[in-house]
Amino acid sequence: MISFKILTPENKDGILAEIFENIPDANKCYTSDIVNIHAEDDRGYEYAISHSNGCLLIRMYDDEYSFAYPIVISKTCDRIKAALEIRAYAVKEEIPLVYYDVPGCEVGNLVTNFRHVNIDSANALNRFYTVRVMSELALVGEIPEYTNFFGFSLTAFTPDDDEDYAKLCMDKESNQYWGYDYSEDEPNPEKSYFRQIAEEEFYQSRALCLAVRHKGEFVGEATLYYFDLFGGCECAVRILPEHRRKGYAIQALRMLKVIAKRMGLVNLGAMVDENNTSSIAMTEKMFREIGREAGRVKFSIKL
Repeated sequence: MISFKILTPENKDGILAEIFENIPDANKCYTSDIVNIHAEDDRGYEYAISHSNGCLLIRMYDDEYSFAYPIVISKTCDRIKAALEIRAYAVKEEIPLVYYDVPGCEVGNLVTNFRHVNIDSANALNRFYTVRVMSELALVGEIPEYTNFFGFSLTAFTPDDDEDYAKLCMDKESNQYWGYDYSEDEPNPEKSYFRQIAEEEFYQSRALCLAVRHKGEFVGEATLYYFDLFGGCECAVRILPEHRRKGYAIQALRMLKVIAKRMGLVNLGAMVDENNTSSIAMTEKMFREIGREAGRVKFSIKL
């Protein structure tokens, strides 16, 4: 996985030395000129530098992250592989994937790797383009809902859910296996905090968090997240302690599958803590195990 280093006039030489060490046949003059120009840019942008597959990679921040289309600095370059490394980085960091300065002759090669893109011409001559890659969630205008025949439903959270939702999110057992500790960002959250975060995640196209209800009563949360921009995402479910072991989680998973398919996704994955044996047994009823990594069991299903 690539990583980016913030570029400053003070550290540019060290960044260049690292690039030349990893890409011995890099065009040193050309690479140095590009890095120096960005290090001295006075427009207030934040630049960060990386490299991959014989290419120089530039991440720019100006109210939103975007990435220069990989810049060839070596005869052994592969721009598409480098561009897909950027994709993996953007997905992991949960930031938008926007390529700028894409040459017109490269647009076709780039967009065939993704399912949903928006292409804008960067100038009147149409020589360079900006390509914004979108997930299926980014194409959803309103939070979807679904109700099955057994009295279960997935819906948006409401202020009436705040107390129960906060109880669920702050439950130690749930938090242990959820993979995210809220207290790292907000040690003393208000009850409405978790609902507001869920709404923000949706409107920023990072995650779809839904309330699980049984006959109208709030019983848990079901989430689609980590959209990979290839037509897949991961899912997770957590249920309030007093409603566990009643089959509610498998009902939520089945409804998530329906929503994901309606959104146009083609693959659904799940990651379960290897110590959470009950969740593993439940997930195995719907998903196929594809491996284990860093103490988690990986599952997948085709939609």
